[in-house]
Amino acid sequence: MQTEEYRAMFELEDRLWWYDGMRAVTAAILNRHMKKSESLRLLDVGCGTGYSLAWLRERLSAQDAFGVDVSPLAAEFWRARGFDTGAVASAASLPFISSAFDLVTCFDVIYQLNPDEAAMAVREMRRVLKPGGLLFIREPAYEWVRGRHDIAVGTRHRYTLRELRQLLVSEGLAPRRATYANTLLFGAATVHRLISRLTGAKGSDVKPVPQWINRGLAAVLKLEARLLTRVTFPFGLSAIALAEKLPR
Repeated sequence: MQTEEYRAMFELEDRLWWYDGMRAVTAAILNRHMKKSESLRLLDVGCGTGYSLAWLRERLSAQDAFGVDVSPLAAEFWRARGFDTGAVASAASLPFISSAFDLVTCFDVIYQLNPDEAAMAVREMRRVLKPGGLLFIREPAYEWVRGRHDIAVGTRHRYTLRELRQLLVSEGLAPRRATYANTLLFGAATVHRLISRLTGAKGSDVKPVPQWINRGLAAVLKLEARLLTRVTFPFGLSAIALAEKLPR
């Protein structure tokens, strides 16, 4: 991921519509499967600037919250947020003992890895989970909607939900919930991505927008979050799975 992307994330994660709305989607899925507990141990793989880790720790009332990211620059940002439980490490080689965590999250990480590295990363996430522990993973969907954002963030592969589910199963994880998200905005977002590709536009989508647009787009994703408590979406710009660690 390009250096400026970490800085953009750090400056916008607390208020940009996409982050705000996708946190609501994450909460809607986790709420039915993960109870709040001070004894809960969680790990955010590819934690970036640490904002999601802070949000998860507060939402789940977890005292033990850890993060890893491959970038030393990310470490500077999470330290600026006051975190001292992060480590600079690869998702494919996690610096933790086996069966250490109740919940592992991975938000938009393995799409930057080649197939072998992605499999190793999922294998490592399974290893550090306790038996019965849960992995929440979200990845960008559909190769055919690649755009300028993918260039900026170093996309290797955008996943279909079937591909993501197959990857988890192949590494000994049992999907408990799998769905697409960012569905209601799919048409507009797809057109935007395709136009950016055709015009050769550069730069990522992580940038501020007018407040009225920001509020409107966030409201759409929060509506999706409410719907996801009852339905599963058959398509969308993100593929999401919640999977349980099973014994080999």
